[in-house]
Amino acid sequence: MCGICCTLPIQTQNAPYNPKLAESLAEILRNRGPNVQHQISLSNGVTFYGFVLWQQGDRPAKQPLESDKFILLFNGDIFNATKDNTVSDTTWLISKLDECNDEKDILNLLRLLEGPYSLIAYDKKAQCVYFVRDPLGRNSLLLERDQHSIRILSSSYMSKDTKTIEIPPVGVFKFNVSLKSNHILYPWTELDDDQKSSLTLVSSFICADITIGEAIDVPWSILKRRKLVYDFSETLAQHSRNENVFESLLSSDEIAQTVHQLKSLIHKSVKDRVRNSPRYCVNCIEERINVTEADGECLHAKLGILFSGGIDCTILAAIAHEYVPETEPIDLINVAFEPVNKSGSSCEGYNVPDRLSALDSFNELQSLFPHRQWNLVEVDVDRNQIESAMRDHICHLIYPLETVLDESLGCAFWFASRGIGKIQGDPYSTPCRVILVGSGADELFGGYIRHRNAFNRCKGNLPEKIKALDDELDLDWKRIPTRNLGRDDRIIADNGRTSRAPFIEENLVQFVRQLHPLEICCFELDQGIGDKLLLRLVGYSLGLRGASQFKKRAIQFGSRIADKKQNAKEISVYLSHPTERDIE
Repeated sequence: MCGICCTLPIQTQNAPYNPKLAESLAEILRNRGPNVQHQISLSNGVTFYGFVLWQQGDRPAKQPLESDKFILLFNGDIFNATKDNTVSDTTWLISKLDECNDEKDILNLLRLLEGPYSLIAYDKKAQCVYFVRDPLGRNSLLLERDQHSIRILSSSYMSKDTKTIEIPPVGVFKFNVSLKSNHILYPWTELDDDQKSSLTLVSSFICADITIGEAIDVPWSILKRRKLVYDFSETLAQHSRNENVFESLLSSDEIAQTVHQLKSLIHKSVKDRVRNSPRYCVNCIEERINVTEADGECLHAKLGILFSGGIDCTILAAIAHEYVPETEPIDLINVAFEPVNKSGSSCEGYNVPDRLSALDSFNELQSLFPHRQWNLVEVDVDRNQIESAMRDHICHLIYPLETVLDESLGCAFWFASRGIGKIQGDPYSTPCRVILVGSGADELFGGYIRHRNAFNRCKGNLPEKIKALDDELDLDWKRIPTRNLGRDDRIIADNGRTSRAPFIEENLVQFVRQLHPLEICCFELDQGIGDKLLLRLVGYSLGLRGASQFKKRAIQFGSRIADKKQNAKEISVYLSHPTERDIE
């Protein structure tokens, strides 16, 4: 992932900016993009900063890129770009922007992009800046304000002198550089009440009105749920209770067809996300950046998977195996935190639930694919490491989110994606540059206990229970960009790695979101079976007999970073007192 930043002055003249704070912010952005750095400053005070993590093209392309018409900062991947693999997405995109004759062409170009991204594009003639997160909100983009300027950037630095909000992924923003008028949002689709509220927050933040323009209408926008084609419960009623649940369900042509369609979509998504990178690890790529011809072979791990052993990540591992050369290892990164006993003191041992399930699924993968070198990277973190890293560094990445839950999840993802641990007791630091994560699977397939509760606790008839479940699924899906995705992008990218979430892919999301709720889960069955049942059937069809039956565990509890007695909604002490860590 790249670090991008655009500074828009509030005052006519450039105002002084705390140099120590500026360097701290630059360091955070540099962590995201350690390979190439560049800056462009304009006479009107607008400044662009780019920090590039080389993931596309035969050579690293500096950012920002400038043409006769545009200045572009881009962070992400475009998986449907019609280009040669030697060309970076940023280079391709600015060439397409240059072909645009008017604003309608620009919006139409953006509506057709597929992939996780955030971007900032400056129209030099109109002196306006477009900025946007992709419609699924997968990559971070923030607004930061102090008394002198507004900044649009990937990650922030928590300070008493600045205020920060996440930019909602509701459409394409267009700001006049005067920051006084003519600000417009072109929404991806017609805005609902929650999205209008998020737009009001942005308007209040910049102290200016934002006009809502005509909806762009992305072509893959979510359809309504289809009518029920099959019913898990009815299918099982036709079989003996002694029969294997997965075998019984897969004997249905309708269910087997849906599983096949879903599996094909996951395959394509994983393939795009595994193969769309230079074939060098983090160590070898440093040797290639200044070499004119890309030669030499790298047989180190280039792909890592955040690995709890659950069905989501194990499916990703099994499918990734098909698209990574067999001569290369794949790193399965499992994080465990020093447990705390009932008295509140730490206790020895890292055999937490997620470590045990990871070992089981690791063994299953080895059995299914014995010719692959699977590296189970065990990352053990003690309480002192957590406190130090959270206080001094991770807090800035989580910000502007601020709860105890954000603290727990942020720490878990940061230490896991850092990848410093052991393999069979020997010290190891992962050299991978791409990390696959299972984000979105629970929201899409009904994996949370609240989905089961919504269905079972509804006292109405079956249609009312289905509506209660559907409402809960819909709510979780709408909240995932603000609750998870922006934060997780900031956390993982800080370790100089690209996070890719194969389950959150346009066509896959459209397919699953139009299925009837009872076609994806069945809460008449026990936990570990009925939740995410459709996805478990995919896993079972891949040969994952063990992982397909593991119960869902939240990473903060499975890794033991969090205490179940804590109130996850409380404000984290690390995120509530920025003045204690401020740079004076």
